[in-house]
Amino acid sequence: MATDFRTVPRYFVTGALPATFGNVTANIVDLSVRGARLHMTQPFAIGSTLSLKIEAAGEHIAMQATVSWCRMAALALDDFETDRYLLGIMFDSEQPAVTKVIDDLVAAEQAMRIEDARDSERYEITTQLTGSYGMHSPIRLLDLSIRGARIGTDRLVPPGTTAPLRFRVDRKHIDVNAEMVWCRASEKRGGFECGLRIEGEEALLRQVIAQLCNQNHARVDLQSMRRKFDPMHGEKQPGLLALV
Repeated sequence: MATDFRTVPRYFVTGALPATFGNVTANIVDLSVRGARLHMTQPFAIGSTLSLKIEAAGEHIAMQATVSWCRMAALALDDFETDRYLLGIMFDSEQPAVTKVIDDLVAAEQAMRIEDARDSERYEITTQLTGSYGMHSPIRLLDLSIRGARIGTDRLVPPGTTAPLRFRVDRKHIDVNAEMVWCRASEKRGGFECGLRIEGEEALLRQVIAQLCNQNHARVDLQSMRRKFDPMHGEKQPGLLALV
């Protein structure tokens, strides 16, 4: 019986990994030992069980897989294009042969673990959150990740500056050292926007981000996430209207 594959690591395929599902050509979007997400030009009924065949590094592997969901990803606007679909499939059991495929892709920098990549995603601050950066106060915290932040200031801060970034979440005072990487005039607000690099504070910042998200004070930067995990990103064909 097919099982949920979200409990095991999934890997986003950054290059082309062609496959065949049934008798239809597919491209693998992401992959795990329990299932995959496919980009195809034909829909399949939920519950359909067919053979998935993958050719990678000169090796051919095949396994049975069941369609768990299917949705349209792009609509063809003329007769020269074909509708695109995304399918989620689950294997009947864990597939050890897929582990080698994943390992080879990661070693060739053609795949990334989705959970690891999400760790470095930016989170947009959706509430007014102020603090200080060195002698600059107040500053506005605009977005945050476990490795950096973007702040708004009233004055230009020279790149290369290293100073404490301080702000408060509820009753907890956050104090981390940060290096100014860039600073430029803000296009949407008055003053300046600055990018900070923060090292060695991943665990603390992960807790801070989780707390802000739980309070609806932060949300993942969807444009940043889309660039990494959208299978239609980069496929800008005039005859297609992307729906996801």
